[in-house]
Amino acid sequence: MSRFNVVFLLAALLSVQSALAHFQVTYPGSRGFDENKEPTAPCGGFDTVSAARAEVPLKDAFIEINSGHTSYSYVVNVLVNNNPSTADFANTSQAVAVANGSRNYPQAACLSLDLNKNSAIKAGTNGTIQIIYNGGDGELYQCADVTFVDNPKNWNNSMCTNADGSASSSSPSSSGSSPSASATAQSDAMPSVHFGSFFLFTTALLVAFVIV
Repeated sequence: MSRFNVVFLLAALLSVQSALAHFQVTYPGSRGFDENKEPTAPCGGFDTVSAARAEVPLKDAFIEINSGHTSYSYVVNVLVNNNPSTADFANTSQAVAVANGSRNYPQAACLSLDLNKNSAIKAGTNGTIQIIYNGGDGELYQCADVTFVDNPKNWNNSMCTNADGSASSSSPSSSGSSPSASATAQSDAMPSVHFGSFFLFTTALLVAFVIV
């Protein structure tokens, strides 16, 4: 195998490893996902408001994500606006933080939202939820366009799960107890993304050492 082919193989493997370290919003649906654009603020390269808005409850709201990193921090902002501009996201009086924190496990995570922190949120208002995620290699962005209501028609609380087996409550103040069955099942069924990334990276190094 030529040196060029080896370099190409290494680049391909490392690009897969990098892609696995992104995150996705899994509930409610995001505007869109493109791993190459995800570092682009404010919405990961998707600047157009979604025509289909999910209804989100005013109480016990949450965002469910899937993380490719084993450790990361996050901030969740809400803008009450039918069609927020890029400048609106940079305005802290409009983009109000309703959640922030960190997690030390990969895969599914339920991020509880305290919508009381944004006084502009009322029943019937449209808004955009912005998730800013940092796994240590730069900030990544995703957005979800929603309508806030008292009793959403199709909201599914069972989507709030944590892959580490911790209690999956959508309430920011809850202490939690036993892990949910769905969280445990998801943790058991999904292979570790972090392990997969490490395996690909190690394989690439071994290939380079043996062939070059």
